[in-house]
Amino acid sequence: MTRLRLEILGTGFTAQHSDARVLDQLLYKWRHFRGVLTDVLVPLYTQLHRNGWPVMALAIDRDVGTLLGHGYEEFLHKQL
Repeated sequence: MTRLRLEILGTGFTAQHSDARVLDQLLYKWRHFRGVLTDVLVPLYTQLHRNGWPVMALAIDRDVGTLLGHGYEEFLHKQL
């Protein structure tokens, strides 16, 4: 599901474990979700690299930050 969202939306969404209903579930599922996100992102960045696209640590940090909520924070700070 996370890979499909990435393919359709790019980094235009906040990645989360959507079935976590209470805080203790969220904390438990977060540990699992970090591995899921890694399993999705590594092949995508590997494919970019194989196709000749320069994959820089700064770009990976930016993308992961956006997926983990920074995009929402950026939106909140925009002047409308």
